Amino acid sequence: MYKSFFKQTTFRFRRFSRKAYAAFASMHKQVSIGHVSRLIADKELLKAGKAVATTFMSVVASAVLYAEELPPEGTLDPTLLQLEEVSVTGQRSQFQSDQFRLVTNISSSEISLLPVHTASDLLKYIPGIDLRERGASGVQSDLTMRGGTGRQVKILLNGVDITDPQTDHYSMDLPVDAEMIERIEVLQGTNYALDAFSGAINIITKQASGHSDAARYDISGSLAAGEYGYVNPRLSALISRGEWYINAGASYNRSSGYMADTDYKIANAYVQTAWRGLSFQAGAQFKDAGANSFYTVKYPNQFDQTRTLITSLSYTHNWGGWNLQGNVYYRAHFDRFHTYRNGVDIEGNAAPEWYKGPNLTWTHTTGAHIQGGWNNDWTKTTAGIDLRDELIESTSLGDHNRINLRYFLEERLYWNILSVAAGASGTWNSQFGHDWALGVNLGVQPIKDLDIFLNFNRAIRIPTYTDLYYHTATQSADENTRPEKALQLELSLKYQWQHLYLNASGFYRWGRDIIDWVKDPSTEVTVWQSTNHSKVDAAGAEATIGVRGYEWLKKVELSYAFTNVSADAGDLLSLYALDYLRHKAALRIEHKIYKGFGATWCLRMEKREGEYTSMDGTVENYNPVVLLDGGVYWANQMLRVSIDARNMTNTKYVDIGGVVQPQHWVSAKVTFNLTNNKQN
Repeated sequence: MYKSFFKQTTFRFRRFSRKAYAAFASMHKQVSIGHVSRLIADKELLKAGKAVATTFMSVVASAVLYAEELPPEGTLDPTLLQLEEVSVTGQRSQFQSDQFRLVTNISSSEISLLPVHTASDLLKYIPGIDLRERGASGVQSDLTMRGGTGRQVKILLNGVDITDPQTDHYSMDLPVDAEMIERIEVLQGTNYALDAFSGAINIITKQASGHSDAARYDISGSLAAGEYGYVNPRLSALISRGEWYINAGASYNRSSGYMADTDYKIANAYVQTAWRGLSFQAGAQFKDAGANSFYTVKYPNQFDQTRTLITSLSYTHNWGGWNLQGNVYYRAHFDRFHTYRNGVDIEGNAAPEWYKGPNLTWTHTTGAHIQGGWNNDWTKTTAGIDLRDELIESTSLGDHNRINLRYFLEERLYWNILSVAAGASGTWNSQFGHDWALGVNLGVQPIKDLDIFLNFNRAIRIPTYTDLYYHTATQSADENTRPEKALQLELSLKYQWQHLYLNASGFYRWGRDIIDWVKDPSTEVTVWQSTNHSKVDAAGAEATIGVRGYEWLKKVELSYAFTNVSADAGDLLSLYALDYLRHKAALRIEHKIYKGFGATWCLRMEKREGEYTSMDGTVENYNPVVLLDGGVYWANQMLRVSIDARNMTNTKYVDIGGVVQPQHWVSAKVTFNLTNNKQN
């Protein structure tokens, strides 16, 4: 009786509305959603050889009655609608309090169409996000949100905190390729539950959906080549059987550079495996990159060599109304930075006598997280503890170690159209003592398809080791730098109706003791000093409107973000806090051309505030830029061929400092996919 009752069964739903789809996840069974004929569905049920419970048969019978009311063939693409509206795997967002605020998602279907080289490239097209690059293909990326600094953004990989304790320049050193990502969750704004100061990014890799007694596989590979000696081979595989799966991949990415000292070599390897509630992941990245003017135009022949290792073990268990989640993780990062590459300057002259060789830095981050909760139909209580140890050994920063302990409690209430979450967390740091954070988040659905959110959160950020101890010929840190604090109030809404979607939000953030690097604008002063601004306030608004899901016009999205930052910096030049993106507008179009041919276009307009020192030593303002990226492709079920072009307007611009970005970059890519998983 046990084997018969719990035998795995496949259910087929002919028609699907967006109501109460969470019930699918609770079945613990394989669920298939699609638009099929009545005859095919009946045959599939007969093949199963087992009767379906009366309740589910009534659902199928109701679907038959409405099957003929579906729109005529060719008017919409059901696959796209399904991907946007519901995750069939039953995975929920890994952000705390995600249902009480806007969370932007980039799905794997979008990732495959965008003209990008790396995972960090994907974030350029999201409103309110400022991805500032010092080199191509994610060689070094500073990720900022809503006028904040890169150090104020938390980075997670499958819910595990991998933020670098040394500097934000290395937090985006990810050993995961874009093709291995299932989705990216972007939460903008202060969030007490994540200890996120101005936002957080959660990168989620592909996982097996459903369970099957037979082995299933999905093998994918690609080869890309293009301008500036760009070559990028990649291979990955997702294999599953029953409740077990493994997702593994490796890649190599190289370029000879778009100007002197911008060449790079990057190798990635990543594996994730899971069985029932237990999950393990490990990844490694090896990167060597020319660092032309990365930190100052005074030394244009710099070189950066990094090594990154990430590993974690996670466990999740649910019984009745109780749930338990936990993980342990370890991240190691090595950095060898040369001010003079190979001991010479850009013209081949020997380095001066004061130069003693490269800076060597090791960071070791070890942590553990555990949380538990209880819930029923109208309430949910969650409590947890985070423990994190950060060790650094550096020739330039010295040797330091600190421990961070964080504990939190959250209560959620659900009543009719109203949802409320309130919570608080305490943080104890062995270097800075105790502090606290809190949040109140409200969600209401006044009419169908419209959600309105009101959020008030307080968060803190501990200074990085660079903020405290970095001393060079051009930068001087202050060991007395204090943690940052912020309060943020945000009002946002989300509306979805058939093919149309709309998101909008407005926010105000009160920042105190904000950490920045400043210097006198005089050309004679070359040293940047770290400091705490007494206040840095940010206000802004973001809006996105789009349509999706049509057969020929797959997606059209227009977004705009405005940010204004005010601070007490006076006439001082700001390296980060007042160097921000004021305006960002983006237009994305994805459309079909003919049969398997299609195209993607991404047009961006950006206006940045602040000043920088150019390569000729003069102080200049950032100029507005208009950038057009695009790609044309042909694809069938097994093969995809594409030609991508970035910066098609051939615009000369800088993202940060005086580091000039490539004016154009054209590449071609061939991708194959072999699978016996019919659900893909």
